Amino acid sequence: MGKKIYISPSNQNGNMYAYGSTNEMEQCNRIADAAKSALERCGFTVKKAAKGQAMSASISESNAWKPDLHICIHTNAGGGQGTMCMVYSKAAENMKYAQPIYDAVQAVTPGKTEYGIREYPELAELNGTSAAAVYTEVDFHDNANIAKWIINNTQTVGEAFAKGICKAFGVSYKTSSGTQSGTTNKGTLYRVQVGAFSDKNNADAYLKKVKAAGFNDAFITTVKN
Repeated sequence: MGKKIYISPSNQNGNMYAYGSTNEMEQCNRIADAAKSALERCGFTVKKAAKGQAMSASISESNAWKPDLHICIHTNAGGGQGTMCMVYSKAAENMKYAQPIYDAVQAVTPGKTEYGIREYPELAELNGTSAAAVYTEVDFHDNANIAKWIINNTQTVGEAFAKGICKAFGVSYKTSSGTQSGTTNKGTLYRVQVGAFSDKNNADAYLKKVKAAGFNDAFITTVKN
């Protein structure tokens, strides 16, 4: 049995997205489903909280199951843009999971603000869980452009969570085609675009951020309109 990961997606169906007539609970569950599938593909044992489950029930379920890591998946609001991770404290035991998760998710999301990793010991899923816990706000759903991006890229975000968790545990990340990161698969290549920019400086900055998160094969292509 691989390392055990408990995934707790948002149950906040009243937090409406600025695009798409949807809400935080719906989209975070889609991200969680993608992350669960990717992690299982990489050899982890994963339990995901039931859709809409009360936070107290998720905490109890996680503690009873005794995972190696408890992950909370949310999207944010308040007029910002960018990814943020929260931990009970910045103790090494928490940061060894939070940093690679933050780096991987923040690398693929459109928001440019570097919120980083912050201490929030008052959050129930950080102070009530027995396992180390990382609470991630993927990006801001009250921005219509970002909300649309999240809806269209839940698979990308879920894979980013998996890649960060793999890095934290020293496990090889396997793509959906079965290849491990760092290996070469001869034949047809399917490239994934994570951003498009009209300004070269912005493209260069985003490429640097993506590579810092471990996506070393990323590169810039030029397309003439």
